[in-house]
Amino acid sequence: MPSDSSAPAAIVLLESFRDVITAHLAKNQLDAAGIPCFLGNENRPYGPVLGAVRLFVRATDVAAAQEVLHAQRAPMHAMPPESGEEPAAGTPRCPRCHHSDVVCRHQPQPTDNLFVKLRLWLLASEKPQCHCFTCGLEFEAE
Repeated sequence: MPSDSSAPAAIVLLESFRDVITAHLAKNQLDAAGIPCFLGNENRPYGPVLGAVRLFVRATDVAAAQEVLHAQRAPMHAMPPESGEEPAAGTPRCPRCHHSDVVCRHQPQPTDNLFVKLRLWLLASEKPQCHCFTCGLEFEAE
């Protein structure tokens, strides 16, 4: 069977996400760059229990889409304290601004409202989720 050059490009899975918000942020980046895409499995009634939210693009747009999504990502890890500064032992540092004004959470706290407790329980990562109060960066602790 001869190939038809006017046949539509195949649809491929670009990336999977644990939560709908992150998936929509990625989709919005691709939409802003003019790359057609769509989400699958975004209306999951029980969160990650029923699988990840999937972002699909045309096979011909994969390289451009990966460049858009990964251009702003840089590997980030908590940094050890710099000389001259002595935060408490084991205190993580922000990988972006290197401040130690960071809070890390792995489990809900007793003072959290029900929504926060459910979010942390349903979307919990294996590593503690950290927030830098100086620059606002969200990252995973090592």
